[in-house]
Amino acid sequence: MEMMINKTQVSVIRGDLASQQVDALIHPTNNYLWFSSLQSEVLKLRGGESLEQDATALGPIEVGDAVIMRARRLKSNLLIHAAAWGQDMMVAEKQVHRALAKALQLARENKCRSLAVSPSGLCVGGFPLARAMETTFLTLVEHCLQPTTVEKVILLAANAAEEEILNRMLQSANAADPPKNEDNV
Repeated sequence: MEMMINKTQVSVIRGDLASQQVDALIHPTNNYLWFSSLQSEVLKLRGGESLEQDATALGPIEVGDAVIMRARRLKSNLLIHAAAWGQDMMVAEKQVHRALAKALQLARENKCRSLAVSPSGLCVGGFPLARAMETTFLTLVEHCLQPTTVEKVILLAANAAEEEILNRMLQSANAADPPKNEDNV
């Protein structure tokens, strides 16, 4: 499913970050930038061990912050690490929002036109799946309503349950702001 948010096309697909061919990947992670999630492992498998070494050399960073690096052997140019949790593995909505907002800011500053985003805080520290996805989605909407270089965002779902939640959010947002018919304006 897809929809337009302001001038940005947002779509939901089932897949992994490492497979996406976009300007930048937004990778949710811990503040030491260790590759410890399933998405991280796939990034390392496809991008090489040195991808994690390069990332950890940029850390540690504050929880709620983000850093950017070259994506090396991945299909994308840039990899943005959004530190949504710390070493205690506890995730809070405020941290997810701040980390993703900072990552989106870095994407804009680097003139990225297309992004792939893996929802932040999934399966970490008992943070509820639906809340992680909602916080990710609302932060993305907030970004798209401001001036941005981002024209296309792929929201990634790892499985059918995540895909269903994200599609429901898109449907709700679309129902709240239906497309305008130019003839009726």
